[in-house]
Amino acid sequence: MDFKRSFQEALHTSHSCEKEISVVASHLKILSVPMDIAWNLPYIEAFGTIPASCPFVFEIPKLDSFCMIYTERGSGLLISDGRSDILNQGSIGFIQCNQSYKIEAVQAPWLFKIFFIAGPPVFFFYSGFVRGNGNHYSYLPGNIVTDRLQLLYDCLTQPSKRPLYQSRFLSDILFEILMEKGRLYEEKPNVYDYVYEIKHDLDYNYMNNITLKQLEIKYHISKYQICREFKKQFHISPIQYLNQRKIEAAKEILLQTNKPIIKISKMVGFENPNNLIRQFKKQCSVTPLVYRRQARVKGSARETTCQED
Repeated sequence: MDFKRSFQEALHTSHSCEKEISVVASHLKILSVPMDIAWNLPYIEAFGTIPASCPFVFEIPKLDSFCMIYTERGSGLLISDGRSDILNQGSIGFIQCNQSYKIEAVQAPWLFKIFFIAGPPVFFFYSGFVRGNGNHYSYLPGNIVTDRLQLLYDCLTQPSKRPLYQSRFLSDILFEILMEKGRLYEEKPNVYDYVYEIKHDLDYNYMNNITLKQLEIKYHISKYQICREFKKQFHISPIQYLNQRKIEAAKEILLQTNKPIIKISKMVGFENPNNLIRQFKKQCSVTPLVYRRQARVKGSARETTCQED
């Protein structure tokens, strides 16, 4: 049975989220894949970029496919196998669609790329991905996996690119994900656990003024060891990572609202707005207000170009 027919039949079994399903379906491009590739290689059945607004709850039971979700902006919640994981910017969710799962928008607009994938090797990669810490994984900006996902998406949008190229890019991504997670498990598993718990704290509690002393007390581990092991795993110190998360959140608020800097500063965890401005300029080379103005000028220019076209 081809993906289009399977997808349509699966939709009829899910009546609780018809609006959200129609949003996903309207942004999906379904691909035709030669049988010799489908029998031997991992391949893309369908893909798209989905803009999700709250409320957004999505699930398609009984679909015989795998699904990868890559968050570009905002955040979502993935509920699968009895656990819940936040899908932040740069994170990947990997789902076996015929198992019980649900995704919800948490911070809107939640913009994510979705890839429905299949092929004989995919279950092997999926099993390696979910081993240990479930159906999601977060990558730092500029990681090779996120870059290759964009290359794959660009390849899929070019009609001249043959399915073999698409399978090659997909295989590269699946291998890199598996090797990345394998490296982390080989390097001191006991360290891996607490370091990733700390990263989780920084990801979802960035608006709080988290200090190394607080982490030391919470995890009963020397702050010097925390710094050393965190930097070893992520190539950045915990406080630098925390400031990075604060600035990413500030960018979202700047683009989506007209809130003043003093209010944004408190929302992302800077008591003094001058600290926000200093960190923002350090990471982005411009002040928050200049960033907002430049983004809106670019947005207006794109709208004008679309209208002329």
